Amino acid sequence: MSNPLMVAIAAAQKTERIRFGTLAAQAPLHHPFHMATQAATCDILTNGRLDLCLGGRWGAPAGVPLGNPSEVPGQESRDRVAEAIELIKLAWTEEAVNFQGEYWSAENLAVLPKPVQQPHVPVQLAANSNDTFPYAAKLGLGVIGTHLSQPDFRLVDRLAEFEASKIPDAPNPQNAYVMVSLFVAETREEAHRLTNQNWLESDLQDGLALMKRMGVDPSRTDFATGAVGWQTWDFERAKEVCIYDDVSGCIERLQELQERMPTMYECILEFNRRARIPSERVQESMKLFAEKVMPALEAVPSAR
Repeated sequence: MSNPLMVAIAAAQKTERIRFGTLAAQAPLHHPFHMATQAATCDILTNGRLDLCLGGRWGAPAGVPLGNPSEVPGQESRDRVAEAIELIKLAWTEEAVNFQGEYWSAENLAVLPKPVQQPHVPVQLAANSNDTFPYAAKLGLGVIGTHLSQPDFRLVDRLAEFEASKIPDAPNPQNAYVMVSLFVAETREEAHRLTNQNWLESDLQDGLALMKRMGVDPSRTDFATGAVGWQTWDFERAKEVCIYDDVSGCIERLQELQERMPTMYECILEFNRRARIPSERVQESMKLFAEKVMPALEAVPSAR
């Protein structure tokens, strides 16, 4: 999605309670002040219902046309992320920003508008690699992990590492979220028939080509299942990791998830990974989830 903040603004005009989040806004593709003002505008027009999740790495090919360097060491990329987030928060909370960093600076600069939420919009980091979880916690941020890069047994450890590294009394909510690819249908066979459209044999070659263009090495230890490794899965592998099932099957898998990850604040559900399932079928699945799956999960304790 090229502009998730604009989509959130549009959707907010039709809703009153739903919160909106980015997963993830690409920090390297924006100046920190641009990200700050765009997010603040979105927070105003959603009436304080925005969560800003940031992701991306400096040195990725997507940033080169914008003037970003093509080769950036991992530590420098993290330093840039930390500095960008610091500057974004200053833009939201200070009348005039005075900042001298390694990569950006500002002198007595008024940055408008300010967000509705106080002290500022909640900020999370999208986490694929192992060390991003404690890194986000040490920055005083929330974190969003996903089954597509960390399976259950690894996410349990990652969330524990996040909790152990959190800053006491951090002003920003330090919540841990887990994103799961899910689809519920009346029968398991129907769920598999529909979701199989998102995992075609041709996707394997396309995924490998994309990884090559992005310069991502899927053999990296922290990416054993891949930041983009899901793009090389066949449907059998997708069924193991994702939740594509009937009502009882989805309830069972999600209850197991809640019980294994008691510090998970919320589970974020993605219903259409490659957007090939027709919209009306996705809406049917969402309705089925709300009516038959959600009520069964309310009795399971969570971190909320």
